[in-house]
Amino acid sequence: MDPTSASREALLNQLERLQKPIDLVQTLHERQVKEVPARYILPSDQRPSRPLQVQQSLPVIDLAGLEHIDQRYKIVSQIAQASKEWGFFQIINHGIPLSLLESVKGVSQEFLELPLEEKRKQCPMRPGTLMLEGYGRFFDISDDMVLDWVDALVHYISPEWAKAVEHWPKIPSTYRETYENYGEEVMRLMQKLLGLLSEGLGLETNYIYTLIKESLLQLRINYYPPCPQPDLVNGLRPHSDGDLLTVLLDDGVDGLQVEKDDQWFTVTSVPGSLIVNIGDLLQLVSNGIYTSAQHRAVVNTIQDRMSIVMFLIPQRDVMMGVASELIDEAHPRLYRTIKAEEYGTVYMSQDFQGKCPVNALLIDQAIGFLYV
Repeated sequence: MDPTSASREALLNQLERLQKPIDLVQTLHERQVKEVPARYILPSDQRPSRPLQVQQSLPVIDLAGLEHIDQRYKIVSQIAQASKEWGFFQIINHGIPLSLLESVKGVSQEFLELPLEEKRKQCPMRPGTLMLEGYGRFFDISDDMVLDWVDALVHYISPEWAKAVEHWPKIPSTYRETYENYGEEVMRLMQKLLGLLSEGLGLETNYIYTLIKESLLQLRINYYPPCPQPDLVNGLRPHSDGDLLTVLLDDGVDGLQVEKDDQWFTVTSVPGSLIVNIGDLLQLVSNGIYTSAQHRAVVNTIQDRMSIVMFLIPQRDVMMGVASELIDEAHPRLYRTIKAEEYGTVYMSQDFQGKCPVNALLIDQAIGFLYV
């Protein structure tokens, strides 16, 4: 089966599974259930433990002054180091107006507060460009799979041909305008960040951005309602992102955790900042110099939490491989080359945790059978 047919079949199989009568977590919360249903309960050895109370925190990088050579060199060095050590960093003075960030959070929250049936009516689940789109439950791959304590809205922001604005939220009325403005700002920011990340690898500024052609920008708004037994569930399972680069805007409620040196660290966001993380495909392009870190979301008994995530995804036919400029006798190629669509199909259609999809592309790994 060719990659496009396999991708479509995977989406249709997931859509069929969503017809099964499993309540979304919003419904469970509104019912005030006292115990978590069995489909959400993790095996005891996979339950989120409390992070260590150690003095490490996500790097915060100030992007002000990029037009000055000395400051740009400093920022490139900081971003490269954070991308190697953490795979995550926060940015301030990123150029996106803080008033727009507040508007984005406001329209997102207003949509999430609608009754569930209204959200489903406005944004029905359906096969999209590369994955399911709409409002509901995602990554329901099999009956054996433990579900995450999260509902989500997913749709594409750009390019124009990938947008299905007829299925975007109609309430609030300012949703479309707000997100189109935010999408334009995020794309400019991502182009800037990819330039800095390219320079951090010793490549030309436009190397990575040119490589991916007209990329797709996908939005996912995650809604994590309070949970009666948060120690038994994942808000979102440990994973690395299957894209190139991710930009996250949060609502100030702790819940995002990043793994570093086999320990989990809770991310405490800085007001006005955005959180950036390296995707699997950028780890591949960089030959493993940059890392797509594992991360997860945890939930609590008291507060709702919302995160607004933008994913930069290469078009289907783009071949993703290690930059040839990074390969020499001392630094051999570590990863196979793969078409972006094939990687996305495997990433979306199998029950993975952690970094199995990208690790399967390592040339010296025996698990390359995932890609045939």
